[in-house]
Amino acid sequence: MKHKDLGKISVLIPAYMPSEEMMPFISELCSCGFKEVIVINDGSGSEYDEIFHTVARSGAVVLHHAINMGKGRALKTGINYYITQSPEGIGIVTADADGQHLVKDIIRVAQELMKSDKDLVLGARKLSRDMPLPNRLGNSITKGIFSLISGSNVSDTQTGLRGIPYRSLKNMLQLKGERYEYEMSMLLELNALDLSVREVEIETVYINDNEGSHFDPFKDSWRIYSLIFGFSTSSFMAFMVDFIIYTFIVLKFGVGAVIFAIVGARVISSIYNFFINRTIMMAGTSGGQNIQAHFVKYYILALCILGANIGLVSLFLSLGIGPVAAKFITECVLFPLSFIIQKRVVFK
Repeated sequence: MKHKDLGKISVLIPAYMPSEEMMPFISELCSCGFKEVIVINDGSGSEYDEIFHTVARSGAVVLHHAINMGKGRALKTGINYYITQSPEGIGIVTADADGQHLVKDIIRVAQELMKSDKDLVLGARKLSRDMPLPNRLGNSITKGIFSLISGSNVSDTQTGLRGIPYRSLKNMLQLKGERYEYEMSMLLELNALDLSVREVEIETVYINDNEGSHFDPFKDSWRIYSLIFGFSTSSFMAFMVDFIIYTFIVLKFGVGAVIFAIVGARVISSIYNFFINRTIMMAGTSGGQNIQAHFVKYYILALCILGANIGLVSLFLSLGIGPVAAKFITECVLFPLSFIIQKRVVFK
């Protein structure tokens, strides 16, 4: 059944060693009125040729990778194809080939995509008992860490059902990630892409405990979490600058110079931290016009953190803890707090 106004949206499906269930799924999608259904054969091998031939006969555009290059690269291949073929397009809806996404939910995400070009539309699954335990735990952990690091609340960070507006597609091609971490990269770079998240609740579908998925729980989880924690590297480097300067002053001039060391180290590290974090957190947005506002908020925060730093170090010194250890413990307490406030308040 064709749906009105879907003719400028394409559905993009990366597929690696798909099951035969993909064929009726693609056939149904091709009858819904989308501009086209783009399927990427991500180096599945010759034994899967018949499946992809059938998919092509049903009306889909099939693009081929000679070898398996990963989900992220397959998505980029499809995005690039859509951009070159659809200069008047609205955007792309990405979906998985393993049966997790229902056609009706793909249509709903497409309809939401048509409402605004300012949003990355996510088809969000409920964390229910129907979801296999490893997936439920993985989604919950990733959601919590992502929220802590990025300052954004996304209920389903790992969903492959996404509506991407046309104006963001060229920038999507430049994001890091060739495999499953590419989808996390999209979320971490929302500011740079000048996008907000809008979620659409979809049905949770898992076939045979998701045995058709090619997600490697070790390798792919490592790639995803490396990307997430890499996002906070700039603040960690500021922490190291602060700690090294403080340690140098204390070791050279003694415990009597602790307050001077704290203030001096904080002044130098804060200048580095402000400009680096502002560049990263506000990259690609209109925030460049708000440097004065960011400066004021940042240094209000810096003064508060400085006061807390002096208070905590003094407390630990009074308890008999050495000055270097006292500073290290203090920074471990204040570092995550500072980063979260910067992300959620200062550079919002």
